[in-house]
Amino acid sequence: MRIGEGVAGVWHRQHGGPRIEVPIGIVAALSLIRQKDDRGPDLKAQILAQEDTQLIGMFREIWSTHWMHRPDLIERARILHEWLNDEEIDGHRAYVVRAVTKAALEHGLFDLTGHADPYLRAQTDVLSPVMMLVRSSGAQQGLGEYHTPASVADAMANMLAAESVMDIQLAVDDPQRGQHVHDPAAGSGGLLRSAAQHLRERGLDPADFQWSMVDIDEIAAACAAVNSIIWQLGPRVTVACADSIVNPRAVEEAMKQARAVFAHRDEMLGKARIIAALRQTQHLLEQSTAVAA
Repeated sequence: MRIGEGVAGVWHRQHGGPRIEVPIGIVAALSLIRQKDDRGPDLKAQILAQEDTQLIGMFREIWSTHWMHRPDLIERARILHEWLNDEEIDGHRAYVVRAVTKAALEHGLFDLTGHADPYLRAQTDVLSPVMMLVRSSGAQQGLGEYHTPASVADAMANMLAAESVMDIQLAVDDPQRGQHVHDPAAGSGGLLRSAAQHLRERGLDPADFQWSMVDIDEIAAACAAVNSIIWQLGPRVTVACADSIVNPRAVEEAMKQARAVFAHRDEMLGKARIIAALRQTQHLLEQSTAVAA
């Protein structure tokens, strides 16, 4: 909550504007990275020491790198990083990006998301309070959106594990690998986070299960997609943005979209390899010509 308050305060005090996906996207991107070597240079200091163009470039690289691995989830989170595609990010926007970055890091973001152990990273949902607090209270009420504290979500997950509620079905003593865990009104995924922790506490790997989430709010669904990477739910995660009551086939449609995104990723990688091979061949030819001359 302190991170959410810090980010929301900076965004509004610095007149960040109506595009609240920008500060949420900054926190989401930072949550996807961590210090690889505890004895190496301090990651937070390295980030804050960058010039504005380097900082913007870093955020672009974070999203691009994760797109290579999970294009389906990064595509679902598009609203959080699409602003980085703007041809020119003006000075004020760059200033606010830096201010939000500093606020998130100085309020302890990496203390929550920077762990190598996914169980520790999934102890809480950082993005939910950020999303809630950046939005105005009127917008929250209009969306019917309220933050569920992690401790409450954990207690609810234990209850849901014992009883079949909201389509989340986990046997308390004997969860079965391959089981499908689904939340039709997921928000940013808090209840599934707790369900994943429930499995880990029983010596099971969430990657052995299938996960799906649906939410009508585009930003909430985007946060759920990012969270599924942070919490390391595994390869079988589907996030849909839809009204699950109006469209009961939302998950199936999202799965179809995900397959198309993976096919596009593979096509792009294939073209990149061909271009790299052609450039290498051209380089060798130029070297041969230079030697012959």
